[in-house]
Amino acid sequence: MRRARSLSVGLAVASLALAGCSDDSGGAVTDGGDTGAGDVVEVPGVPFTGDSAALSPDGSRIAVPCDGELCLWSTAEGTLDDRWDGGGVVAWGAGGLVATDRVDGGTVSVVLLDDATGDEAGTVEAYDAEVVQDGPGAGMRDLEFSPDGETLAGAGADGVVRLWSVDDPTEVTELDPEGEAPVAVAFSSDGSSVAVASSDAPVTVFDTGSGDALGQLDAPPQGHVAWGPDDATLATSSFALDEQAALTVWDGETYEEQASSPVAGDHLAWLGSDTVVASVKDDPDVRVWDWRTDGVRSLAGATDTPRAVLVAPDGSRVYALSPRDGVLAWPARGGEATVFVKPEE
Repeated sequence: MRRARSLSVGLAVASLALAGCSDDSGGAVTDGGDTGAGDVVEVPGVPFTGDSAALSPDGSRIAVPCDGELCLWSTAEGTLDDRWDGGGVVAWGAGGLVATDRVDGGTVSVVLLDDATGDEAGTVEAYDAEVVQDGPGAGMRDLEFSPDGETLAGAGADGVVRLWSVDDPTEVTELDPEGEAPVAVAFSSDGSSVAVASSDAPVTVFDTGSGDALGQLDAPPQGHVAWGPDDATLATSSFALDEQAALTVWDGETYEEQASSPVAGDHLAWLGSDTVVASVKDDPDVRVWDWRTDGVRSLAGATDTPRAVLVAPDGSRVYALSPRDGVLAWPARGGEATVFVKPEE
């Protein structure tokens, strides 16, 4: 389903050059140590949302919602380098922009930031949070840029998935998946398709251009979804509390199941075409699953259950966001965890 409507916004997004130089080390720790530079500051409570994180396209920085802001770390040093205004979700595009959300007076907006300075580059109103009015959960559930950085997808708490053109967001495509609770979006590597996971409906794949549904996974609701690097596969995770809990890999064209692991998965990411990295329920270790051989190994070091997981663009490192520990990083082949420096209160 495709519906286009004009939005009463003025958003002029200039072509912003991606700042900084590429990190040839792929974000690897260069001092030979296993911990980030400086002392880890113990912060009481839970300063991190745990559900969202984004790597810069070159892998040199990671952005995480924390303490009502966006915190940015150097992945090479593990140091907290900056704090920007931001909301509860974050995405990083190839065109030099970072996207986050804002809830103001019951209106939920998507905000674009210059990834060199953190300055606001534009804002577009998404919807009115009529039910929860500024309460927790009013904002966007997920944001993701297309691989070319030209389209931004957002799953809203109002049950609608929107596709905005970054250059001209006055026309927005609204996708209408089944159910009322979309929680995650994922673009295929060529940007032609977007998969939508919902907590109350099966995963549906849509055509990015037309907004038409292309197919649906024959499975119960899933909590997260990610395309394999070659688009030949899709991975999903179910946070169900019964025998339906599973990490599953699907054929990217036929949507038929290829492999499954009976674990209550949460967020996931791909490490090459054969391996799925996932956080799992009530387990501080990150699961690394070779779906072709059903081999499993664990990345230890967190003291509570991580949520968001990411893989460096060059595949050299795995990152996880723990609500209490903060950002952790491991060499992709295994090893001790690096704990990034926490923000001070």
